[in-house]
Amino acid sequence: MGKILDYDEMNDILDSFDSNVIKKEKPIGYTYFGYPIDHFVYGHGKYHVIITGGTHSSELISNVFVIRFMEKLCNKEIDIDDDLYTIHFIPIVNPEGTIIVTSAIRSLIPRNVSDEEEQTYFLTYYRNSYIEGEYANKYGDRNYKLQQMMFRHATFDILDDKYKPLKDYLRKLFKENNLPKGCMINWSSNGRGVDLNSNIESSSFIDRVESGEKIYANFHLNNIRRDKLGPLGCPYLKKGEIEKENEALLKFYEKIKNNYDYIGSFIYHSCGNIVYYLGGAKVENPWTYLTKDDEENNYSVAKVYADKTGYKLDGLEIYTTMDSKLKSLFPVTLLVELGGVRATPLSQFMDNDIGPSLEFKRVYSNIINDNALAITETLPVMVKIYNEKNICDNCK
Repeated sequence: MGKILDYDEMNDILDSFDSNVIKKEKPIGYTYFGYPIDHFVYGHGKYHVIITGGTHSSELISNVFVIRFMEKLCNKEIDIDDDLYTIHFIPIVNPEGTIIVTSAIRSLIPRNVSDEEEQTYFLTYYRNSYIEGEYANKYGDRNYKLQQMMFRHATFDILDDKYKPLKDYLRKLFKENNLPKGCMINWSSNGRGVDLNSNIESSSFIDRVESGEKIYANFHLNNIRRDKLGPLGCPYLKKGEIEKENEALLKFYEKIKNNYDYIGSFIYHSCGNIVYYLGGAKVENPWTYLTKDDEENNYSVAKVYADKTGYKLDGLEIYTTMDSKLKSLFPVTLLVELGGVRATPLSQFMDNDIGPSLEFKRVYSNIINDNALAITETLPVMVKIYNEKNICDNCK
């Protein structure tokens, strides 16, 4: 099996886990087109943790990392005390988008491709994206992109008929919004064309969209409109409407925090090799007042994680996304950007010794191994902070 996992392969692996180690629970919710947002649990300990991946479906490495981490737990490659911790996994937050982007991938890269061939596709995709980024900077053109043209035959018709309602909706969306050829490989949104991270009351895009401004993505994706339903960026289908995935996630976080000893969570995205901590808001945080202790505790946990991975630390200061809402309401929460190589969904799977610098070598292996270690090293710090905070609260 290659490093890329399509939606069906992900579910095959998840369903194969020993239920005595990782148990599949009732889904936390369902998408608009009826796909489950699956929930898995490891351990039965006092301290509860949430780990999520795949909010943006084009950031495929985040799904794969969470699944491979779960696999390591099942295979006992990682030792996390199941009497001390209960870890909740939501490995595919955005099932519809994952179906779209992995169907696009399989239109070009078959499951049975050799490792060498697969790596060639990854490097080619990265190089084409890099070239288009340079063209965007130099010429500002918004023409079809080389990396998209690799996937020009990936249209809504490639979706299996078992996804027919989603397929029919995409057909309509492509026609109405004149979406670029090959852009299914860049699909970050859910199946309705809504960006889940932007789909929040305080989204910075809402006023700009309402004003009729044309908002384009950056660099090698600058032929994609973010103010229209489609691959990325659009904050809503109807103003004020929160997507089912976000509703389910917020309710799930609230349930865990209100009923158990919730010590923190890990939200995985890609890319940048960054761990975000809670910084001082540049404008008033719309979700909650964060105390100095909240910010310091979040920083302490983020620093441990960053030290183990070698990732950069960066302060989250603008609270206009779903992730910022989760980080504000449910500290201690880490937002981790996996991999330093741009051009999702394929570049983070490069795993060879080809490249102009160490930055581009063993990208995939480093992501999987370094972040697995970082979780194991960060959990005890989360417990320590949680217990110290409870002692302080009880003394007040």
